[in-house]
Amino acid sequence: MRILTPLLALAVASPALGQNFSCRIGTQPACLDYGDKVCSSSGMCVDRDAACFNKYQCNYEGFTCKSNVTECVEAHDNLLRKHNDLVEDFNKNLKIAKEMASRLDDIEICLIYASTLEAAKLCAQ
Repeated sequence: MRILTPLLALAVASPALGQNFSCRIGTQPACLDYGDKVCSSSGMCVDRDAACFNKYQCNYEGFTCKSNVTECVEAHDNLLRKHNDLVEDFNKNLKIAKEMASRLDDIEICLIYASTLEAAKLCAQ
């Protein structure tokens, strides 16, 4: 029975250990219910679903919520993909244009040196 009691106490305490958190000295933790919000003295508010960084986590502009950063990153990634697709299309078209310009130069030289109509017709083949 002596061995069973500590094991039972540990099993009951395990779920509580996984939910442990700490607060800075001088602060007070709070549990939020559905629809509750927490607001600072400067009027910055977050609801229970927000995940926020420290006030100056990113830069001098103040704190930002994770959802805003996530939306911004997704928009950036979409723009980057579009940009990369456009660059790829441009490079393909540039290659085609260079090949056509080279072919046109070859035809022009052939026509300049063609001495007969039959020779000129062969330039386009």
